[in-house]
Amino acid sequence: MASAQLAYGVDKCPETYDEYSFTLPELYRHVAKEELREDDDVREKAFSEMRQWIADNPHIRKCRTDAKFLLRFLRFCQFSVPMACEALERYLTLRALYPSWFTNLDCTEPVMQEILDNEPFMHLGQDAAGRAVFLVRFGQFQSEQSSLQDIRYIALVLESVLEWEELQVGGLQVLVDYSGCSMSHFEKFSIHELQVGMDMYSRSYPLRYAAIHAAKLPKFALPLLDTFLSFANPKMREKIQCYATVDDLGKHFETPLKPSTYGGSAEFSEMSRAFRKRLEEQRQIVLGLDRMEVDVDYYASMWNLEEIPEEVSVGVMLKQINMK
Repeated sequence: MASAQLAYGVDKCPETYDEYSFTLPELYRHVAKEELREDDDVREKAFSEMRQWIADNPHIRKCRTDAKFLLRFLRFCQFSVPMACEALERYLTLRALYPSWFTNLDCTEPVMQEILDNEPFMHLGQDAAGRAVFLVRFGQFQSEQSSLQDIRYIALVLESVLEWEELQVGGLQVLVDYSGCSMSHFEKFSIHELQVGMDMYSRSYPLRYAAIHAAKLPKFALPLLDTFLSFANPKMREKIQCYATVDDLGKHFETPLKPSTYGGSAEFSEMSRAFRKRLEEQRQIVLGLDRMEVDVDYYASMWNLEEIPEEVSVGVMLKQINMK
């Protein structure tokens, strides 16, 4: 029962913890040391300090304190405990403020199964530097599905992959293909959703991006990209590169990871099955995140997004621009 409590946040201050052991290949130990300042002593000291901070914090009522969860934030912040604690607060605040986005994220739900069948996100594997490489095919989202369904799918994927230690240490590279997108893929979102979504990607979720490469964005959506990126932090904007053609994007696939659909030899169907299996393996852990609780009224003051009326839609914005 103790390990279940650790995984699902039933008790934020258990008396004992499972002993942590670094089991990743040697490449990741080197990356952890050189890029994250992580070693066994630093890690154990950070665990102790962060757990004590959580236990003493009256505004965090329930929170996971197991090693893998805390390492999301410690690795994201290069083992600065104060910064990791702040990152944890922001993450918990986001989840609490937008429960319709982040609660009951179940990969076995029919809607989630349908989106998974369409494969808009795919984990291609790890590149030579140890980075997790993801392919995003935005056109594979169904235009008739609501923006909330798409957002919940993205949140499900992010919560699942953040459990992967190789991603926590090595970071990730994202390849985005906008082929096949139409106006309907974009206009269902509100500007408010874009703003909060970008905060999720670039600030509130502990994701370490190495690079983001995108191609084939329709011309009508360029103003939308500018708006979306205006909500990103400067460091993330520096890592984004856009290309006119999918061929240009294809140059950033490492050969062993290049799917056959992009001219490579990797079997996309095998990648898809492996990715889906890993999501299913994380199902109970992701659902268990709902048990974490914070003082929402207290932490709402941390939320510094500009007030944008939720009814302002991307569709309205794009139509206004195209009429000029």
